[in-house]
Amino acid sequence: MSDDLVKTVLVTGANGFIGARLCRQLAADGYAIRILCRKTSDLSLLKDIQYTKSIGDITNPESLIPAVIGVDYIIHSAGLIKAKNQAAYFRVNQTGTANLLNAVKNNNLGLEKFVLISSVAAAGPADQIPRKETDRCQPLTTYGRSKLAGEDAARPFFDLIPITILRPPAVYGPGDKAILTLFDLANKGFKPYMAGGNNRIQMVYVDDLCRAIQIGMESDKSRGQTYFIADSQAYSVRELLNIMGQLLGKKGIGIYIPLWLLRIIALLSEGFFRMIGQTPLFSREKVRELTANWLLDVSHARDQIGFETEFDFISGATEAIAWYRKEGWLK
Repeated sequence: MSDDLVKTVLVTGANGFIGARLCRQLAADGYAIRILCRKTSDLSLLKDIQYTKSIGDITNPESLIPAVIGVDYIIHSAGLIKAKNQAAYFRVNQTGTANLLNAVKNNNLGLEKFVLISSVAAAGPADQIPRKETDRCQPLTTYGRSKLAGEDAARPFFDLIPITILRPPAVYGPGDKAILTLFDLANKGFKPYMAGGNNRIQMVYVDDLCRAIQIGMESDKSRGQTYFIADSQAYSVRELLNIMGQLLGKKGIGIYIPLWLLRIIALLSEGFFRMIGQTPLFSREKVRELTANWLLDVSHARDQIGFETEFDFISGATEAIAWYRKEGWLK
């Protein structure tokens, strides 16, 4: 392919777990990669990938102008998943999104697609009937409210810029450190059943999410649309922990942690971290999130842009475990 035909994708959050995996996929498919990063960003996950850098910050509008000029697509995956206070969440997840779109509006109205990576946290949980994208959003957490605010910040631009919003649930796979904690516990023979562990959730393997991002980016049908991107199968947390144990060859001991104890632990965590001025590792919001049902109707993405996941949790967890062991993250 000649240089004149190569399309350029700007990726924010490229140095993170999802962003780095996405950059690797896009580069393999012949796209030129431009990343938005700070001078101090750790880019180690991007080793062996060819890319150009644009130094900037989504909270600094002026720094975004060089980043957006001349690109064909933008994947906005940068965001805060934990913060010291509510203002920080909204400064990045809401105002940062608006800043980036304003930069596009003023400097690159020829952009072919802007893909906003939101979260199911913006929609909120579902008790019995899987959520549809058209359901009224009821986020449980400050993070979820800030991601919904980011979606709302994008909507005024819909007539000017081709925008697609993707809402993934918990993402797992090679390189992920968040769900590694559960794999590590299962590997040590412990299965923590929080509030019984009977709540049901849907997840998505990182390579499936990256494929969905690229499909959403390339599809004309996705303009102005919002999609849940997840494995169609829901699992109870008990089932997930049992699968992890089986794949790791550990029968394990189920540890029941009642809801009242989780709430006490969360209160103590909040108080301690407030005293030292740090973000709590565990909070009452987190308890509500971890014990809720996250059920999603994923038919909209299947029917409109032809996306379906290729990995169920067993196959995805098998890949993740192999990678963790290879890298020495699991012994």
